Amino acid sequence: MIRAFNAPIRRLSPVVRLGAGLAAIIGCLLYAMYCISRSESVFVNGDARFYIAMATGDYSQVMQPFASRQLGALIVTGWIHWLHGTVESGFLIEGTASIVFTLVVIYYLALKTTAPRWLLFAMAFVPFWSFLLQDLVLPDLLYSALLVLLLLLLEEEFMMAAALMMFPLMLSRESTSLTLVCFLIATWKRLSWTDRAVAVLSALAGSVVVKHLAMRAQPNSENLPESIYMLAKVPWNFVNNVLGLAPWSNVNTQFCAAPRWAFHVHFGRVQAIGICGFSDTGWALMSEAILSEFGLLPLLLAFLWWRGRKLNTPSGLLRFSLLYGVACLLLAPVLGTWFARLIGYAWPIFFVTLPMLFDRIQYKATTLIRECAGLGFFGLHMLLFSVAYRWFWITQLVVNLIIWTIGYFLLGYWLGKEDHPLDRPRVTQH
Repeated sequence: MIRAFNAPIRRLSPVVRLGAGLAAIIGCLLYAMYCISRSESVFVNGDARFYIAMATGDYSQVMQPFASRQLGALIVTGWIHWLHGTVESGFLIEGTASIVFTLVVIYYLALKTTAPRWLLFAMAFVPFWSFLLQDLVLPDLLYSALLVLLLLLLEEEFMMAAALMMFPLMLSRESTSLTLVCFLIATWKRLSWTDRAVAVLSALAGSVVVKHLAMRAQPNSENLPESIYMLAKVPWNFVNNVLGLAPWSNVNTQFCAAPRWAFHVHFGRVQAIGICGFSDTGWALMSEAILSEFGLLPLLLAFLWWRGRKLNTPSGLLRFSLLYGVACLLLAPVLGTWFARLIGYAWPIFFVTLPMLFDRIQYKATTLIRECAGLGFFGLHMLLFSVAYRWFWITQLVVNLIIWTIGYFLLGYWLGKEDHPLDRPRVTQH
């Protein structure tokens, strides 16, 4: 029985594989819905009010950069005007369809790999899914569905269609600029010059449409040009999240009313910036998100990548998901303070790259105690999932580090020494 849980997914019959994938998807959805049922309404959560206002056409309540994320609100607007539905039902249908489609494609890709069977459930039970569903009104769910469609097109090597996906992605969220760069780098050799041009032009067309639609919106709170505002967020968040110094401006006084020191500047409404003092809040939130958001999947990913780091990566899908995920993880500390959301943008590296990395090493049934170590690692992952975000700062950090440390030794014992990889049958990536 223990060996059966550690055996490759591909060895299951097609019917059993389908059943296992459906069970994992249903379990994931049920738990995510249970979590949001115990929290505040999705329609008042976070920045939901801006997207509801966009869907109803009330741009007097919408400011930048929220007005640059148009596609989700446009779909709901169409639902209201053409099918006479309500705003709430529109966002519910859009969000439900998005998360179901995202899960179906993720598991379609995972079921083709030689990853251990328990990984299907390890991917389903992570805090990320409940956070994603809780932000149902925000563009993240729709963007995930569009991004997973791009991944599917890369899997099938439909490069022109993948290039055209930059248009709806840009309509959905301005971070598509990063997606475009990762797409071009990861698939450059497989793209023709026409494909490259279409990808860039599609993104530019999307940004032009967004700029036109967002003209009715209010400027950002600092009254800065949008490009300068987005660039200014990088040093602001770096100082707060990485250096541990709480920043201040005469417009943004969330950390303190009077700074310890300040100097005058002239940027829109911003007339002075300064520092409130030392703060470890950013470190606490960042460490909690990194160690809890995806359970022990980051540890497993790092272990497998290191094991196969010298191997070639012919798959465009694998290269893109790896590059995009790493970029999202590295940029998260300078993009904002909502780490549970920002770290979540890296989901392709844990749900797409990770299962595919098992195809790069070999596997064979080994001693029972080593098989137990593999299953024990899965048990630790589920334990971390059950205690994630239960405490704050030092207590949660200590608990997470203990679980990660035990998981590291179990993982090393299960997979063995690097010089003697397990005899896992290779799967050619197309």
